[in-house]
Amino acid sequence: MITSKRLIKNNPLKEKFKRCSPYEFLVIMSSFGIHQIGSVRIEKESCYIEIYTPYTTGLRHIDNFSHVYILWWISMRDNPQDRSTMLATPPRLEKTVETGVFSCRSPARPNPIGLTKVRLLKVENNRLYIDRIDAIDGTPVLDVKPYLPGDSTPISELKLPEWFEHLKKE
Repeated sequence: MITSKRLIKNNPLKEKFKRCSPYEFLVIMSSFGIHQIGSVRIEKESCYIEIYTPYTTGLRHIDNFSHVYILWWISMRDNPQDRSTMLATPPRLEKTVETGVFSCRSPARPNPIGLTKVRLLKVENNRLYIDRIDAIDGTPVLDVKPYLPGDSTPISELKLPEWFEHLKKE
């Protein structure tokens, strides 16, 4: 496994890594190759993930799953201000509580990556029809992963801050 320290230690650009901002660091790291594999599509009556042609073979047997994770780029919030924001008010909460961005699902993040578990309604060719996603039409999709039962903790076992306790009742 390559850790970030090992990556920097063994990288000829290590002096540049030491002097760059987090945003510049990501630009340098992008040269390692994260590719957009598709896009979120939202139409009047449907929501789907359109997978681009070079990646459609990777969908084989995905229709055997009821739920999948969609990893997506929060492209509308990819700017230096949002990347440097470390405190945010969690979206969709009645109470106003400012938390660290790693303690909520704020779209303002150092690396604007979104992750949503969705119900897979049907698969047609290169389209994964889903029940919903907290992204907008045209959002870049980075990956699709099957949801497996062992991937989550039962709600009764979760420890949550008081401003998220209402989730245990839903």
